[in-house]
Amino acid sequence: MPSTDRVSASVGTAVRPSVRAVPLERVALASWARGRLWILTAVMAVAAAVWLLPVAWVVVTSLKTTPNIIRVPPEWIPWPITGEHYREVLFSTSRTARIGRAFLNSTIISVGSVALVLVTSAMAAYPLARMRFPGRNVIFAALVGSLMVPNVVTLVPQYLLVQQLGWLSTFQGLIVPEAGMTLAFGVFLLRQFFVSIPSELEDAARIDGANAWQIFTRIILPLSHPAMAALAIFAFRSAWNDFLWPLIAVNKTDMFPLPVALALLRGAYASESYGPIMAGAALSAVPLFIVFLIANRRIVEGMQLSGLKG
Repeated sequence: MPSTDRVSASVGTAVRPSVRAVPLERVALASWARGRLWILTAVMAVAAAVWLLPVAWVVVTSLKTTPNIIRVPPEWIPWPITGEHYREVLFSTSRTARIGRAFLNSTIISVGSVALVLVTSAMAAYPLARMRFPGRNVIFAALVGSLMVPNVVTLVPQYLLVQQLGWLSTFQGLIVPEAGMTLAFGVFLLRQFFVSIPSELEDAARIDGANAWQIFTRIILPLSHPAMAALAIFAFRSAWNDFLWPLIAVNKTDMFPLPVALALLRGAYASESYGPIMAGAALSAVPLFIVFLIANRRIVEGMQLSGLKG
């Protein structure tokens, strides 16, 4: 019996250090993970501050009086605060296109482009993802290949086509080409999402007597809200920020969208005061900022889900 006790004691002594070492390793790993998290948080906070600094300066400058804008050293807290620059760019027509009218034009163009992109992209992506027909892969490859072609290459033929249709300086002449610039990307995004939807849902619908259109409208589209929302945001941003095509296709002041009107604003006020320029820039960023705050989760969710299969 004594020998047995000694063996048990020796075994316990040999095992005990390894049992105590496991929690210490876990604590070390947890501490290292927390340290990495704090470092990453600090780096991202610095990056966010660097990115937000020019944005804050635009807003602060737009609220300053003209003499305070050029004061050295610069002041980060505007005092006295004035809204005169916003009133001038929104309602004045003495120098450039009125920013209020340009704001409305950009809203109409962007919303119309989003609606057209969603409808056409979804209807083109569904057969490429869920139907089998000769040439399907060739068509999809051609669409993906068109993403590599810069929009500048198609400007001349696009302008000639719009001119022959009599669409210059019209909303349809801006909405349709803007939608066409985002169409290939929309088809690619939605096709990848449609592929990830289980085929058993379609099989069950066919057993119940549903045709292809009913499956598309009652099953596929309701399940595709994340991808559709992400595509809508990308299409809105593209149409809202586009400068080159409206500059070429519009020759009437009251049809200028916001980017072109802001360029005219910069040319009119650059030698006198940066207040109206900063006010116009701040106004132009408000819609995109609101859209991103409302739907930023949809952007990430839609992009993640669209890459599951395909």
